[in-house]
Amino acid sequence: MRTTEFKRMADHETAHWWYRAQRANLVDAVRSLPLAPGARVLDAGCGTGRNLVELQRTLNVTTHGIDASAEAAASWNGDGRRCRASVNELPYAGESFSVVASVDLLQEASVKPARAIREMARVLRVGGFLVVLAPAYQWMLSRHDVAVDSVRRFTRRQLHDLALRAGLTVQRSTHRFATLFPLVASARMLGKLGGTNGGAVRSDLRSYPRWVNGTLHAIARTEHRIAGQHTIPFGSTILMIARKGAA
Repeated sequence: MRTTEFKRMADHETAHWWYRAQRANLVDAVRSLPLAPGARVLDAGCGTGRNLVELQRTLNVTTHGIDASAEAAASWNGDGRRCRASVNELPYAGESFSVVASVDLLQEASVKPARAIREMARVLRVGGFLVVLAPAYQWMLSRHDVAVDSVRRFTRRQLHDLALRAGLTVQRSTHRFATLFPLVASARMLGKLGGTNGGAVRSDLRSYPRWVNGTLHAIARTEHRIAGQHTIPFGSTILMIARKGAA
């Protein structure tokens, strides 16, 4: 990811409605799993580590993270449970973690999705869980994706196939942000129109008035609470939970 875009992401990820809702999606997914106290959780593509902070704060787990970005590594302040590495080749022994999470990572240009999922499965303990949050629908690929070095989006079937080929069993698959999907999809479609006016391509990240930001976050979280464990058939993000069975 470009340095300017990484900085914009870091500046927005604490308060921006979408990041807050996505973190809550991750925490809720991990909370739903039958984990022993202190279970080891790896965030593959942890960025600044903000998701790990939230997991550690709200759940009784031990968190670790990897990211290939130099900008991400510079924000870790010497935290020994973070390391700079590629998800395509995880620097851990097999069966090291009870949970591996992948949040908005598989779409990045540097990631090889099939290889990355195999690596995540390799470092999972038998009975462990893979939690994936990934962008939906290739037709929504826009200038925003280009700006953050994303080259692909997924269908649920594509994610299922990646998990199955890695020897995992899909336990849950659903969409997220269905209520706000028309708004998000419209923004992406507008992002396909016109040029860049001679300037650099930029992401859609921006600050909103507090009431707008709060309202959007409340809508996303209310949808999630109402939906519960039901499958949502459409939305801008896909949540998949898969499990590693006995060899």
